[in-house]
Amino acid sequence: MQPTAATAIECAIRTAPQSGYVKIEAVARSVSPASGRYRFLVDKQSDTGRSSNTQSGSFVLQAGQEQVLTTIVLDGSAAGHYRAELMLDSDHGRQTCTAP
Repeated sequence: MQPTAATAIECAIRTAPQSGYVKIEAVARSVSPASGRYRFLVDKQSDTGRSSNTQSGSFVLQAGQEQVLTTIVLDGSAAGHYRAELMLDSDHGRQTCTAP
């Protein structure tokens, strides 16, 4: 993530396949101190079924530091069969990112 002065705050979604499951992290970073709320949505449809997860909460970011806001863990069949969206509303504005 490389936030610019124009965006000041940036989001990312990281996926880490593990043995038997998939870990999906909602990540935020800011070039200056920032606070606000996040909403993380993950929908999965695979051979093992369908699931929809929503997590939300507040965050406080320090300048230049990255923070994992929340993590969702799905069964291994989710690899390649999910859609994630992270929305940040902060005192620096709104940012949205999606994966894949």
